[in-house]
Amino acid sequence: MKPEYFFVILSGLFAGLIVFGGKIFADMGLSLYQLSVLPSLFVFLLLPLLFLRKECQLKKEMLKTYFIFGLISAIIVLSQYIPIILGVPVAVVVLLLYTQPLWTIIFSNLFLKEKITKKKIVAVILVLAGVVMLVNPFQAGTLNPIGLFFALLAGLALSGWVLFGRICGKKGYHPVTTLVVCTFFILVFIALSYPLAITLTQEPSIIDFSLDFSWEIWIYLFLFAVVARMVTHLAYFKGAQKVPASESGVILLLEPVVGAILASLFLGELFTANILLGGAFILAANYLIIKD
Repeated sequence: MKPEYFFVILSGLFAGLIVFGGKIFADMGLSLYQLSVLPSLFVFLLLPLLFLRKECQLKKEMLKTYFIFGLISAIIVLSQYIPIILGVPVAVVVLLLYTQPLWTIIFSNLFLKEKITKKKIVAVILVLAGVVMLVNPFQAGTLNPIGLFFALLAGLALSGWVLFGRICGKKGYHPVTTLVVCTFFILVFIALSYPLAITLTQEPSIIDFSLDFSWEIWIYLFLFAVVARMVTHLAYFKGAQKVPASESGVILLLEPVVGAILASLFLGELFTANILLGGAFILAANYLIIKD
């Protein structure tokens, strides 16, 4: 395995903490906007590096790429939760979100001229089959069409995130610069969405933005930010300097496997045969991608 693939694998593994951690914080009473904003604030602890290290300096020509990257990332943060609010079953939301490798292999061919090989096609089929087995969406009842639209939009945006991570890597942008500046734009777009959110709903679990937490929760938020956000993103941006987006898109689907294992170990959720089989399919797809 080429060493750069290790960083993408590391990113996929640590990304499994995102949903797991989000569930724990939601149970603690944090709202959608608190979860979307507060962990990101700790990213700015890295801001001094943009001034102290020459390779991390922000240049004017980077801003357009980072602006679009931040917009796409903000869409992911918000659109993945809207379907749940509209009553779409979580299993269906997860399935549509993790159609990402399919869109990534198409978009990377269109915009980055990455070849669509037989190996990539087989890997995408394996990983999508694994996701279907993991989430078992066919037990869902009536589906809200608007909710389905936003769930699919989240999957497309997630593909865009993978793609722009690769674009920044190919341009030689430092991972720290990419993380800090994109986080700034993400927070700007989330802030702009907040007035609209409070006109649509008064649900505290969505719009509450109190900062009155115990010091224990602030420590947990800091640890979550470091492990699930900083490590996850920095590792991917580092790996994306060499690993094609179409291959990264498959490898990053380690996330739901890790999430399912953590939920089973710590949240009391059943580790069923379909999770085991779905995880095996996703791991097989990863092996196919990284074995050369």
